[in-house]
Amino acid sequence: MILQAITDYVKSQGRIEESVLLQHFRLTEEGLSPMMSILLQCGKLHKSVHQRGDKLPLQVFYSWSDKIKIPMVTML
Repeated sequence: MILQAITDYVKSQGRIEESVLLQHFRLTEEGLSPMMSILLQCGKLHKSVHQRGDKLPLQVFYSWSDKIKIPMVTML
C-alpha cells in the first residue's frame, strides 16, 4: 500500500528530492531506503545522488520513467 502511494507521488512530481519524500510520508531514511530499493529494482524509478563538494551533504533525487531501465544509481 505504501509502495503504491510512494510510486504515485513520485510519478506526479516527475523528479523529487529524497528529503521531500521523507517529510511527505513522515519517514526516516532507514524506513524509506528499503522501500525505494524495491521500487528501484522494478526499473522504472531512477536514483540520482548529487555530490555538492566536501562540506555540503549529498542530495538524493528520485525520478520516474514509464520506460523500463536497468536499475542503477547515478552519482553526480
